[in-house]
Amino acid sequence: DNGVWQQLHQHRCNGDHSMITGCFNDLNVVIFAATDILRFSPTAQQESIARFYRALAMYWLLDFFDQVPYRDPGESTLLQARVRKGLEALDYIIGEIDDVMQNLPDGPATLPNKDAAKVLLMKCYLNKGVYANRHSPTFQASDMNEVIRLADEVINSNRYSFSNNYFDNFAPGNTTIGKENIFTQEN
Repeated sequence: DNGVWQQLHQHRCNGDHSMITGCFNDLNVVIFAATDILRFSPTAQQESIARFYRALAMYWLLDFFDQVPYRDPGESTLLQARVRKGLEALDYIIGEIDDVMQNLPDGPATLPNKDAAKVLLMKCYLNKGVYANRHSPTFQASDMNEVIRLADEVINSNRYSFSNNYFDNFAPGNTTIGKENIFTQEN
């Protein structure tokens, strides 16, 4: 593989590295597909699921690259995408999650659900100081308290518990043999 993985492991890669450009492109494909769905009058739940996936992909783009290209539903792809950065991008992501949470299902873990949205919000508030200033982050007590409040809601729901066998979380049928996963791929 010409040292592709070795370059990543040793942090000797640049923006042209295939894994980095692949990650950037794949996340933008998720954002495009989710935004495109919104053009076709989806149900409230379908819209919420699409917007959750878009917010999740935007979160990872913000985390990895500190910028989130975006377009509105139906906007021409011939036009250059606009870009949100830092707190502007994070505030948009938080707003999207807050807007869609009520229309997300309670489960299963294989679909975007209310608890998955809470966990994504927790990640947003936990890292808010970093997105505001990546060189010298500061963390507000109100943001940390929001993380704790959301975590308490998930924990106190009594829908989740640690699996006796840790590897059940990754096994086929992981949502039926265990109750630890909040949001996972269907196996």
